[in-house]
Amino acid sequence: MSDSSDPTNSGPYEGKTLSTRTFTITERLLDDHYRGLDLQPSQSGLIPSTLASEPDNGYFTEIAYPYQKGHLWLRQQVRLHKPMKEGASYIVNGHIKEIYRKRNRNVVHYEIAVSEADGSISIHSNHHQSFLAEELEGESVAFRKPNEKPGARQFRIPEGQEFGGLTKTITREMCGIYFHGDANYHTNQESAQQLGFTDVVVGGRMTMAYAARVLEDFFGESWWNGGEMDLKFTNPVWCDDELRIRGVVTGPHATRQEALDCFVWIEKHDGTIALIAEASVLA
Repeated sequence: MSDSSDPTNSGPYEGKTLSTRTFTITERLLDDHYRGLDLQPSQSGLIPSTLASEPDNGYFTEIAYPYQKGHLWLRQQVRLHKPMKEGASYIVNGHIKEIYRKRNRNVVHYEIAVSEADGSISIHSNHHQSFLAEELEGESVAFRKPNEKPGARQFRIPEGQEFGGLTKTITREMCGIYFHGDANYHTNQESAQQLGFTDVVVGGRMTMAYAARVLEDFFGESWWNGGEMDLKFTNPVWCDDELRIRGVVTGPHATRQEALDCFVWIEKHDGTIALIAEASVLA
């Protein structure tokens, strides 16, 4: 991935235009994706629909605040227009859409578009990255138990046609492969501790990829051609957590003609919900 201009060091602000980048879907990128997630290529023959998280993540230095201890990815919205292709190169543009406060965090919401050379868009993505509004008191970020959070309620499986049921345990080795051997807080204990985490934090890109995979397997090409997902990371995932990825078709979409609504979630072995996603797919 290359930059057409040097990112500024001005910090995040609403309306900031991010650098134009190029993104090529290489054989190594695909290999690291499948091996890092312990998955086989989809039977559809299409490449993973969440590969655009690679250039999305590449904008971090342009959207981040200087103080980065405890930063977390809160939410991701994805709109698919058409499949990307192995070996193809794409143009990536982005801008910071808004900055808003959520409890003790400042959230930077930036939008990117991944386009072919002719300008046709393959994927729109909206990323909500959060940063602590004040510096940590102590050495590490404290996470409350899910049932102790204000307004906590019991998770209930929506009614509808169930799909998915994928089960995975993410190891430190898998994280290292997925992130191409880079030492960061998703792969390295020391790097995680420097950012205020007691252990390696499994990357949100990995859990998001699992959520998308059950949609890919169930809906096939319909997912790549018009699928939409609004995903929220509700609790951190740590190495060696056992995850179960499930989905439910809940019924017709309220406004999108010929589209179905779906709900996807990731549950840990102890019942903690790590991720929830509302999705719609053209039937």
